Amino acid sequence: MLYLIGTGISLDLTLEGLTVLKQCEEVYLESYTNPLLKEKINEIERMINKKINVIERKEVESDFLIKKAKKKNVALLSSGDPLTATTHVALLLDGRKEKIEVKVIHNSSIYTAAPGKAGLQIYRFGRTATLVNPQPNYKPTSSLDVIRANISMNMHTLVLLDTEPQPMEAKTALQMLSEFKEAVVLSRLGEKDERIIYGRIEDLRKEDLGKPPFSIIIPAKLHPIEEEYLKAFSFKK
Repeated sequence: MLYLIGTGISLDLTLEGLTVLKQCEEVYLESYTNPLLKEKINEIERMINKKINVIERKEVESDFLIKKAKKKNVALLSSGDPLTATTHVALLLDGRKEKIEVKVIHNSSIYTAAPGKAGLQIYRFGRTATLVNPQPNYKPTSSLDVIRANISMNMHTLVLLDTEPQPMEAKTALQMLSEFKEAVVLSRLGEKDERIIYGRIEDLRKEDLGKPPFSIIIPAKLHPIEEEYLKAFSFKK
């Protein structure tokens, strides 16, 4: 049997998830997951009293886990909620084809946590944008197109930042987003040192915004309740 277990936005294992991990014969973790989760592998191993094996994306996307699950109970840990990743939906389909039972243990996700923490109404969000780390001679603009389209429909945009080969810094992302007016920067959500700061992008780029991993929200026109809530995180130069 294969278990897909979400760890939430930090290390927020559910009681069911923790119980299953203790019972599984083998436990795997995606190498491309939330950096916060990587920091806590040893802590999880102590909790479940077994080693966690880190595997690459190509192994998750192959039949590696399905083959394992034919013979034993296997768990794959992933950041957030497992079914926000297309790869995990593919694992569910592969399990059906091979008549392997796949159980999903859900958890919180950045897709709901970030809007909630910022006090923004989730139904006012458009498509999510992802910024990738800058590479020589490679400057994709599709993410900016997504944000522009959302703003044209008066919808907020959640912007996810690349984590490979290292987590993108917020200031790098804000430079890429400089054509927009305001942003909400969220640092290390779910941790004791989490930070949320809202203001004009040109001002935010000059400030200490906390530590990675970051996510960013580019707001559209704010509802009065959203505006009032964000005042608590407001930075004005």
